[in-house]
This record gives sequence, C-alpha cells and structure tokens, in this order.
Amino acid sequence: MLLKIREKSRGIVAYFIVGLIAIAFSLWGMDSLFTAWRGDPNEAVQVNGETITHQQIDRRVQQQMRQLLQSGQIDPDQLDTDLLRQIVTSQLVQQELLRQETERLKLRVSDRQVEREMVRIDAFRGQDGRFNQETFTQLLRQEGLSPAAFRAQLREDILVQQLLSGLYASEFVTPAELAEFQRIAGEKRDYRYLLIRQADFMDEVNLSEADIEAFYTENARAFMAPRRVQLDYLMFDPDSLMQDMSVSEEEIQLEYQRFIAGLEQQGRYRAAHILLSYDSAAEQAEAQAQLEGVREEVLQGADFAELAADLSEDTATARRGGDLGWIEPGSLDPAFESALFALTEAGQVSPVVATDFGLHLIYLADKQAADIPALDEVRDGMRERLLAQPMREAVSEKLELLRNLSFSADRLDEVAQQTGLERAQTDWLYDGQLPGFWRQDRVRQAIFSQEVLEDGWVSEPVRLEDGRYVLIQKAAFEPAQQRPLAEVRDEVIEELTFFEAQRLAEAAVLDLQTRLVEGESLEHQSWVLREGVSRTNRSDDRQILSAAFALTEQAQPAVRLVNLPSGDVALVQLLSMTEGEVSSDPEELTELRQMLQGDKGYRLQTQFVHHLEQQAEIKVRN
Repeated sequence: MLLKIREKSRGIVAYFIVGLIAIAFSLWGMDSLFTAWRGDPNEAVQVNGETITHQQIDRRVQQQMRQLLQSGQIDPDQLDTDLLRQIVTSQLVQQELLRQETERLKLRVSDRQVEREMVRIDAFRGQDGRFNQETFTQLLRQEGLSPAAFRAQLREDILVQQLLSGLYASEFVTPAELAEFQRIAGEKRDYRYLLIRQADFMDEVNLSEADIEAFYTENARAFMAPRRVQLDYLMFDPDSLMQDMSVSEEEIQLEYQRFIAGLEQQGRYRAAHILLSYDSAAEQAEAQAQLEGVREEVLQGADFAELAADLSEDTATARRGGDLGWIEPGSLDPAFESALFALTEAGQVSPVVATDFGLHLIYLADKQAADIPALDEVRDGMRERLLAQPMREAVSEKLELLRNLSFSADRLDEVAQQTGLERAQTDWLYDGQLPGFWRQDRVRQAIFSQEVLEDGWVSEPVRLEDGRYVLIQKAAFEPAQQRPLAEVRDEVIEELTFFEAQRLAEAAVLDLQTRLVEGESLEHQSWVLREGVSRTNRSDDRQILSAAFALTEQAQPAVRLVNLPSGDVALVQLLSMTEGEVSSDPEELTELRQMLQGDKGYRLQTQFVHHLEQQAEIKVRN
C-alpha cells in the first residue's frame, strides 16, 4: 500500500490521497494509522494472530546467554548471538503453538497440581531439602518475575508437558522390532580398504591454457565477486532521549511517598493453618462445622499449634503446629492470601477459607513491616519510574517522525536535518561478509531489499538487537560480477589441479576394482584390514565405515569406491558380516525397549510440532 502511494504521490491524484490521509489523522491519530499499516513495532512474530514481542525474545536470549556463560562450556567470543536469537525465536514460536493446542483441546490443570509441582522444584528448596519461601521469592526477583506470573508460566508448562507426554506414551515397540534392532545394532563386519592418495598424482597433472580457460568458464559462479553496497545511515538510540528529560525534587518526593505506601501495605506475614479436605458435599459441611468450632476454641484461648498438630491434614506443616513460615504477597493461593492479609494483628484467626486444596483455618503468628529504603537508595529508581511513561511517549513520537520522514524524504540528509541525527557512511559491505550489527537478519533484509537497492529509498527504522534503530539509504552499489581470469588464475589452477589429481586417483581405483571383480586377488596391495568392526567404530573415516556397512554379501566380491573430502580415493571390500545377538535377558530387554520407545516418542513429538508449524499462520516482522 505504502509503495503504491509513494509511486503515485507525484501526480494529480496525490491531492485526493493526501486528503484521505488527513481525515484519517484527524479521526484516529497518526500513530494508530501507521500501526494499522505497519503493525505493532514491538511485534517480532505473529503466530495465528498471537504476538511474540522483541522484548520476550530479548529476555529469553539473555537468560540462555547467562546459562551458557555460567556453565563455562562456551567461550564468550564464540557465542553467536544471531544464531542464538534464531533458536530462541523458533523455541518461542513452538511454545506458543503448543500453548494454543492445549487451549484447543481444552486441557486443564488444577491449582493444587501447580502448587505440587512448584514445591518439587529443586531450586526453591532450602538446606533442609524442603520448599523455602524466601529462596522462592529471591529467585523470582532475579528473573524479574512475580509469583503470579511464575505460576501462570508453570501452569502453561504443565499443560504442554501433558500434551507431549500423551504423544510420547502412545508409542510402543513390538518384539519383532526389538529383535531386529538388536541384530542390526550388534552387527559386526570384517572388511578391508585400499587408500589411493591424491597427492601421489599431483605431478602427473599437466594443464594447458585451454584447460584453465574451460574450467574457469564452466565454474564461473565459483569465481564471482559478491555484490557489495555502501550505505549512508542514521542511528537512533532511544536512551539518548533520557538526556533531555528531567524531574523535579518535588516529583521524586511524591513518587517516593507512593512507593513506600505500597511497601507498607505489603510487609511479611508469618502464618499457620489447619487444613481439612473433603470428597463430597456432606464431608465439606462436616469439615466446615469442625473448623468453625476450632476457631471458637482459639478465640477463647486454645493453643492453635496443638490443634493444628492434632487435626490438620497437611502433614508437612502439622508436625510444626501448622507453621507455613514467612509469606509474601503473591506466593500462595489468592483466596488464602486474601484471608491472611485481612488479619492485622498477631494472634488473630481467619474465618474458614475454601481453596482447591480444601478448607483452611488461618492463624496470623507474626507480621513484619516491609523494609523501607532511604530515598537516596532508590532515587535513581524513582527517576526512572517517573520518566518511564514520558520516555515511552518520546520514543514513540520519535519513531513516528522517523517513519514519516523515511516515507516522504528523498534523501537521508533531509531526515538528518529534521531529526538532529548524525549521518554516517559505511565502507563497502559485502553480501555474506557483513560485519557487526549489519549481519543481523532484519538489517540484512533491509539492505538488500528492492526499496533500498533498486528504488534508492530511505528505509524505515530497523530495530537492532540492542534496542537501537538504524535508517539506511544506498550510497553506492555493485552487483555480483565475474572476477577476471587474470585475477583468479592461481585459484583456478589450484582447484583444477585438485580435481584432476583426484580424477587420476579415481581412475587408478576403478582399475583396481575391475581387476578385483575379474578375480585378481590384489594381495600385493597395501590393504588395511578391519575385523569385528561395529557401526559405532571411530577408528576409520566415517565414509569408509558407512560404505562397509552399506555393502551386502549378495554380490561377490562386495566392493565400493569412496571419494573422500581430502581428495583421496578408497576401495572398500566387505569380507564377512555377523548379525548381532538377540538377548533374552528380561532386564536388558526392558531397558532396550524403553530406549527405543523413548526415541520413537521423541520423534513423534517432533513430527507433531512440525505439523503445527506447517498448519499455522506465522508472520515474521522485520
């Protein structure tokens, strides 16, 4: 749409089009119109109408980078962030497809199951091996997650696992498959091979000028100079807008007061409870009456801990008098927390509370006010909070301006003059050899797009992985072109010599193969003998091993020629083969069956996810 408008805006019809746009601006605003045309600028991928944002991808990339670096198994200099971003994006797309499938199938999981899975997570356990509330809260803070958000994420994970587990468990292995696998996997072969070195034929290669020119012509694409482009560009860093923003001391003081007011409402609560479960309406009514009676006893001075130890069905806490430890908002069932946080003084007991776990009576053992930091400790945070919304608005306005100018301006200089951004120019950038952020997928696609290369337009702002934006315009361009023979003559001779020497080595092996088939023993040759070799052998070249196991005893002699990447050529002969033994040991068969079933189940899961991808409407935004 924008392309057509841009092409036609030079004519008389432009006045009519501009009139329509002006009406749209007055009714809905420029931002909404450009959002409708271009989509949400924060949207990275759309999966069946659901959005995966750049922030989600960035957050996951950072998490996986931390995990990789902390493992110590990868050199930071070797970490390919572009590849990692592609992998993460694919993971999030598949995760979203599976989530949508659980919704379509109406899969459900109870709050009780979510809680059960949460307390089983090793990372949340204390030194005593039990779930530790403080550890739980601290780890979530480090990941920037609230307890509610973590529960929602865990719920999705459990549902997806249910879906995939169902597929996994549907696979089975028959006795015939089990026996056949053992025969094939345990197979042993005797073979020999003869290696003819390409280097031994190098001196026999005689190249004429006609050979060189013919090879150069026939393989012209191998001697092409890649297309290259020189770009003018503008860089917009959203953080630069922060420099022109300020907040007054009075605003910081007011924000601090709001901040500490919120903290004062939170605090920490030490609670105990008595839990009674039920399986019917009659049992529920009985439990309700029993807990109401217990509540009256506590209000009249009975010891809550003793009653909890005698009555509570939560065995993990009953032996501690029902003690749940210190609790922070968002870490337990919402109904439970609502009743607990309604208690204001230690020693108070709640009315009977219903959750998915059963009926509770809650006792407030202690309450601690939240730690209130001094203003100087959180001043920077207060400033960022105050500037967050103005910052978002300023970035949105700046991007809108840049998009408008990229649409209307003929030259990047015009955009630079009206925005105050500094124009810069690159050296020659070669396709396939792009440096730095220029090789990021979105940037490369913009560089070599028709609009930039052929039409010469200014690109829209392209978001970089670090959050900055770049606008580009072609300064110069050279298409891929044939490098003259004089320039690549040495490369041509080197490659042609390699192929000719290999061809001579191959001819020598073919001659040996013919003689062997005709009955000559060739025992005087330098055969390498391998006996009792399995498929997992690593002593020989993989191609030689594969050739040996691809041969059959039906044809005698069973021989095969193998061209190796090094240029050498091998002649492989199968001498004998022995099938693997079929075990009758029940334990061994059970273990093997589980392994094969697991492999089949995993492949079924993979096929299922690929099917979802093929059926889905996936749109990747640049």
